[in-house]
Amino acid sequence: MSADRPTREELRRGMAVEIEQTNAENADEADPIQGNIAKILSEEHTEPGGVKVELESGITGRVKSVVPE
Repeated sequence: MSADRPTREELRRGMAVEIEQTNAENADEADPIQGNIAKILSEEHTEPGGVKVELESGITGRVKSVVPE
């Protein structure tokens, strides 16, 4: 994994990650959320804001980091 945010290739369905929300009214002020990836939504291999994913909980956001097991 890179020193910055993980790339699309480094992420897999079911992987535990920490995201910054993108689908909440208060997303700018919201704390990062941890959860397991249900879907990888980004088409690009890398994105400056982080790869966009949907968690199993239905929350979408950009991946900040992978959560160590």
